[in-house]
Amino acid sequence: MLWMGRLGFGGSMVLLMLLGSVAVTAQVPSTPEGDRDKIGLVLSGGGAKGAAHIGVLAVLEENRIPVDVITGTSMGAYVGGMYAMGLSAEEVKNRTLAADWQSGYEDRASRNDLNLRRKKQSDDYQVYADIGVDIDGEFRDKPGAFQGQGMAVLLRSLTDNLPEMASFDELAIPYRAMATDIAQVKPVAIDKGHLATAMQASMTVPGALKPVRWQQHLLVDGGVVNNMPVDTALQLGADVIIAVDLRDVLYGEGELDSALNIIAQLTTFMTNSSADRQKSLMKPKDIYLQPEVSFMLAPDFDKMAQAYNAGRKAALDALPQLRRYQLSPEDYQAYQKLKFDSRSQVVANSAYFIDRIELENNTLRSDQALLALLDLKVGRVVPNEELELAVNRLNAHDIFARITYRIKQLDHENVLALEVNEKSWGPGYLNFKFAFEDDFANRSDFSFGAQYLYTNLTDKGGEWQFEWLLGSWKEVSTEFYFPLDYRKQFYTSLGLGWNREIREFTLNEQQSEEIGRSGPSVIDTEYKNYTGFAEIGWNLKPWTGVAVGYRGLSGEVNELNAGERQEYSSHGPYVSFAYDDLDSYYFPAEGGLFEAELGLGFNRSRLNGGEQLKDKNLYYEARFSKPLSYQRHTILMALKGGGSDTDELIPIYVQDLGGLFNLSGFHRYELNGRYRAFGVLLYRYRLLDNNFGAFSAPVYVGGSLERGGVWDESSDIRWQSTIGAASVYLAVDSPLGPLYFAYGQAEAGESSFYLSVGSALN
Repeated sequence: MLWMGRLGFGGSMVLLMLLGSVAVTAQVPSTPEGDRDKIGLVLSGGGAKGAAHIGVLAVLEENRIPVDVITGTSMGAYVGGMYAMGLSAEEVKNRTLAADWQSGYEDRASRNDLNLRRKKQSDDYQVYADIGVDIDGEFRDKPGAFQGQGMAVLLRSLTDNLPEMASFDELAIPYRAMATDIAQVKPVAIDKGHLATAMQASMTVPGALKPVRWQQHLLVDGGVVNNMPVDTALQLGADVIIAVDLRDVLYGEGELDSALNIIAQLTTFMTNSSADRQKSLMKPKDIYLQPEVSFMLAPDFDKMAQAYNAGRKAALDALPQLRRYQLSPEDYQAYQKLKFDSRSQVVANSAYFIDRIELENNTLRSDQALLALLDLKVGRVVPNEELELAVNRLNAHDIFARITYRIKQLDHENVLALEVNEKSWGPGYLNFKFAFEDDFANRSDFSFGAQYLYTNLTDKGGEWQFEWLLGSWKEVSTEFYFPLDYRKQFYTSLGLGWNREIREFTLNEQQSEEIGRSGPSVIDTEYKNYTGFAEIGWNLKPWTGVAVGYRGLSGEVNELNAGERQEYSSHGPYVSFAYDDLDSYYFPAEGGLFEAELGLGFNRSRLNGGEQLKDKNLYYEARFSKPLSYQRHTILMALKGGGSDTDELIPIYVQDLGGLFNLSGFHRYELNGRYRAFGVLLYRYRLLDNNFGAFSAPVYVGGSLERGGVWDESSDIRWQSTIGAASVYLAVDSPLGPLYFAYGQAEAGESSFYLSVGSALN
């Protein structure tokens, strides 16, 4: 061993001081590479606390202490795998701290990537429960709260999309990832294959993430059976073990006051016990490090920099023992050269020539359907970014549990091995909506609804959608949707619906006379509508679509607590256009939205059983919104308008205003008429991020300036008759949808406090 290493840091400094002003360079005697001890680095699991492992690696590098084999569990498998690729501790640190670990728990494509149909479904029913329900009503369980799609994307990016390997001994440092065969509850050391998949298998928390299949094993996190795989490092030939244990501390009796804490206590006991069994295999010359990371929990990815420092401190404190294995500058340089030579043989490219696609299709769709949705041409060089975009296009259809791929290099070919797994709890899914708004003065509105979506009616992706809504407004609707091609560019759909609405109208003198009243009057009405439609559409892009259809409706409107009744029917063609690439419907920061519809209605109406009126008219509606953001500030500009020139007393195509950000100060749906024009300028400041790992609930403060109006006659539409309004608010983007506490004031003298939860009521 090295004599200076044996003296330790303190002894070396004393010796140098005794030499006075004599310039001495303390050289460590050179040790032939084959004669020194082989060092195995063993890294335990610990979630975000795993950044401490990187701090240990940094100290090892600074002190010329080699690592010859690496084994790891969970986050230790990730850090170990990154270092085994040949990356330096600084490179691993930079990639790890810059990574968006929250995205690893996001299986669903972002809103901007969903097609228009999925966006509308999600916006209308914002509680994305995705509960599996068979057509006969039987519930089907998910294999995990998260399916691992986001984690697969993240790990592929962090590992440079490294191709599949015949053995992890081919890495710059031989490596093993420890996982658990959940069927047999036995440890499995992953020794070959796709590095990112090996990491993910070792990091798959049971129950939270869907298991990963590797060879014949169904794998989850290795923590319970082997959280610190010393035995595997010994099997790889390690003579000396440096083990880093990120164990949690058991709760005290006073803290065991909840079911979650009790479950956590048992999990901690099992993982610590497995680490203790591995620790018992260590010899006196081995080194055991336990960084102080009790200040954080496994999901605290925002504290990874602090964990890194904790790892550095633990390693620095152990330097007297670690320096026993310090190499001379020459030997360490030789070691580094061998590692970098091995790293150069590990081919990780930013692009690959893809000769063909090998598809493992675990869905009800045909191979042709999946490849059409993937929309990836082969026989050319494909950048990694394009591969990810293609997979995301497939995932954006929102019917797959996990889509993974790896590059296989076979017989001078680069093969894209794509595995597509359908949601095992499908093909029927249940989502919900909940909304509540109280203006603390005139009105409380609430709404609860459910949406059932049954997919895979056809090989091209036909669907049946059924929705029902209870509360202040009631609605039942059903729709069949049939794509006409595998890429879903063209489609046809048809549907039926019924709804009940309560609306208030102000009648002028002439209108009041028609029902035998003098002077202007205010009436409360109840609408009951039956509707049906059939349309054909063209999805120009996932965010842009055009549709042409024919719609019919029939219904009646009755004055509440009075005998006035108007029957009506209408039918006719329409054309609609939609452009929507907003990143969020309720709190957008980028993108834009423009929707418009123009229709021709052939109308019939009859008031109180009297003479039937017939006419035809154009009806139209449009809305536009555009956010502009800078750091935590966002300004949203929104415009909407519409109208119909009809003769019936109570309009068939109603336009309304009222409610928060919709002429704040008025209660929702208070203003109704044939025509509407409205604009709002809304400011929003992101006050708190509230990032909880698997989800976030950011808090905003802001205000709005609004102006608009509704009119019964087109001749009344003018700027002077519009109403101004403003609001201030506090908002939370919660899992149940937006939550607002606000105050609104209108020029007309109306003012109101608002408590609003969930989406706007329909």
